[in-house]
Formats: sequence, structure tokens, C-alpha cells
Amino acid sequence: MLSTSANSLSLNIGTNSDIQSNSKQVRKFLQFQLGKTEKTHKSILQGDIALLDAEIVTEVITISSEDILPVPQMFYCVLGIYAWRSEMLWIVDLENLLGYPPPISADDTKKELLVMVVQVQGQSIGLVVSGIDNLIEYDLSKFKSSSSEIFSEDVLPFLHGYFTNSDNDIIMLIDAGEIFNFFSIKTEFNYSQ
Repeated sequence: MLSTSANSLSLNIGTNSDIQSNSKQVRKFLQFQLGKTEKTHKSILQGDIALLDAEIVTEVITISSEDILPVPQMFYCVLGIYAWRSEMLWIVDLENLLGYPPPISADDTKKELLVMVVQVQGQSIGLVVSGIDNLIEYDLSKFKSSSSEIFSEDVLPFLHGYFTNSDNDIIMLIDAGEIFNFFSIKTEFNYSQ
């Protein structure tokens, strides 16, 4: 389960004794795609599979890239701000943050973007992803710790760990709290890569 402290959000997976006493700890997650790209006009290259805790995803929206107001000297993965529910919502390219190629280029001025609005401790951020699959349940007793042997250095700081499905695909569990912490540390947002 999620627990919060003054500056962080963490997923409480539990100890082995907790898992043994509750043989099945099922939790709902929003499953989505990272790095999914079109190979040709008829086929799609499949990307990686990732999860966010369903409780923190408040909404999924599609927005035009031209509706995002770019902010000069922003951190490399921040696309800008978007007017959402009478608020200004920071739009972050989650794939670029995690080391995937950006889904939008300077030539794509009218591209439609799929954005997950995530809320942690009263703060909201919009995370751009390639595709959203569905809500899915996973048994927390099957949770595995992340490892530098499996994941890249770009992805590793933003992972709780991972699950595997029946096809032995790796399904990454993204740590939204670490994403918020990453941006709170870089309050100037004036870095570039």
C-alpha cells in the first residue's frame, strides 16, 4: 500500500511475514506503454510495459502539443504547462525522463499526446506516455526488486521494482513519488541535456 511522509511517497510491499499471513495481496494498477512507436503505417513496434498505482492517477486526457505552453530554459523532459481544470499543469515527457526517445519533435507542432494526470500529496503533474492499456490487478507477493542488471541507469531511480506476467514479460512499477521528488530537487527546472 502507499504511505506518505512529508517529502516522499512509497509503496509498502510488506515483509515476508506479512506476505505469508496474507497469501494474496492484490492491488489495482494502471498499465501503460513506454517507447511504443509506429514502424510503418500498418504495424506498431511494441514498447515496454509499466504500471502506476491506480489510486494516484486522477484522469487520462488527450491534448494537442500546440496547446502546451513551452517554458524557456526548462529541464529536458518538461514540455511546458497546460491549462487543466482552471490550474496550470506541468506536462512531463515520462518516456524522455526514463531515457526513451521523446515522442514529440520540433516538427510535430500538432501531435496528439496521451497524458496521465497523477496527483501526489495535493500536487498534480501530467505524464506523457505512448499508450495506455487498462486497469490491471497484481498480487504484491509476486513483486520483485529492481536491479541494475535488468534496468538502465535512466529508469532505475524511478522504479519500485517489477512484476512478470505469464509470458515472462517484465512489467515495471513506476515510483510516482520519486518523479515528484526529482522535480522538487530541481526547483529551477533550468537544466538541459
